[in-house]
Amino acid sequence: MSTLKADTIVASDGTSPVTLTKQQATKFWVTYDAVNEQTKGSLNQSSLVDETTGRYHSTFITDFGSSTDKCAMASVYNSLDNTQFYANSSRGGVHADIGTSTGGTFRALSAAEIQFFVNLASTAGSNAAEVDVFAVYVMVTGDLA
Repeated sequence: MSTLKADTIVASDGTSPVTLTKQQATKFWVTYDAVNEQTKGSLNQSSLVDETTGRYHSTFITDFGSSTDKCAMASVYNSLDNTQFYANSSRGGVHADIGTSTGGTFRALSAAEIQFFVNLASTAGSNAAEVDVFAVYVMVTGDLA
C-alpha cells in the first residue's frame, strides 16, 4: 500500500483546484450575526440582504444548477448578545428554516439565492415570532451551474 503526502493538490494546469468526482462538498455557507447585521464568514456568497427581523437571503457568486435539487441546512446560536441564551424567555426554542415570505407572499426558490428565517416557537408573552439572533448558520450542498 502506498501513502500520498501533499500540502496542496492542483489541477494539471498548475493553478486551478482539482475537480472531485462522485463527491459532494459544501458549495455555500454563511455565518450571519443578525443582531449586529454582520456576516462573520462565508463561502460563495455575493451578498446578504437582511429583509426584516428574522428574515434574510443570500445571493450566490456561482449559481446552483437547480432551484430545488440541492440540500440546505440552517441552524442558530440561540443568543441575542453572545452571552445569554434566549431560551429563558421561550417555551418552544429558537429555530432556523429555509424559505422566507415578503408581505405574506412566499418567495419562489431560486438557483441564485438561498432564503432563510429565524423564529421563536413561542415566548411567555406571545406565540411564534420572527427574531434576530447573534449567529445564524446556513450551508448548501448540490451541483453548481
